[in-house]
Amino acid sequence: MKLNKKLVLMSVAVFGYLLVFGVAAWQGTNRIQKPVTPNKDVCSEQTTVCVVSSIPKEDKLKDSKNYKEESVASRKGIKKTYTYNVVSKGNINASLADFKVKANQTLNSALGWGEIASFQEVAGAGNFTLVLSEAKYLPSYSTGCSASWSCRADRYVIINQDRWLGATSAWNSAGGGLRDYQHMVVNHEVGHWLGFGHSSCGGSGQRAPVMQQQSINLQGCKFNPWPHASEVSQLK
Repeated sequence: MKLNKKLVLMSVAVFGYLLVFGVAAWQGTNRIQKPVTPNKDVCSEQTTVCVVSSIPKEDKLKDSKNYKEESVASRKGIKKTYTYNVVSKGNINASLADFKVKANQTLNSALGWGEIASFQEVAGAGNFTLVLSEAKYLPSYSTGCSASWSCRADRYVIINQDRWLGATSAWNSAGGGLRDYQHMVVNHEVGHWLGFGHSSCGGSGQRAPVMQQQSINLQGCKFNPWPHASEVSQLK
């Protein structure tokens, strides 16, 4: 009887050990990894080479609980949400209210990044800051930014007022309209914040990738305000 009792106790101990080890192993393989945050390199339209290390797969969320909830939501088909605030710098002749509305329309359009992400303007500091800037103040954000173009520096996505109101000679000579240019420049610079570098024309007559420097030279491509499906898919 004593022997049987010992065997039962040993069996229970072994079972308990295996149960604890199995749960620990399962948690290890299913632990949610910390998300990659948008790259902090400087990317401007005049930069020939703009290399970023990675493209974020998830939102920047501040605690593991919220990140876990967002990850589950993403797998259920709910869009990721990025927040941003809008400011101006310098002497602004354009309507800031109009800029806010148009930028939000661009970002949330199903034709672009809005296909798989949601962008929400907030009053305080968001994940990034969208700036409508007087041209001469662009270099104040980074030595890599030029007064001639728009730029992205760290958390700042800076749209050059001159470009917002008049596009560029390369764009205009190709027959591109101003509203399409506004779509393109917002998509392009926010694309840098999302982690994309510059792309090149894939071939004469093709639609340019939105991450191509279309403000400067279309390289034989057709002007295009929206990300290609292949560009958007990299955020999934």
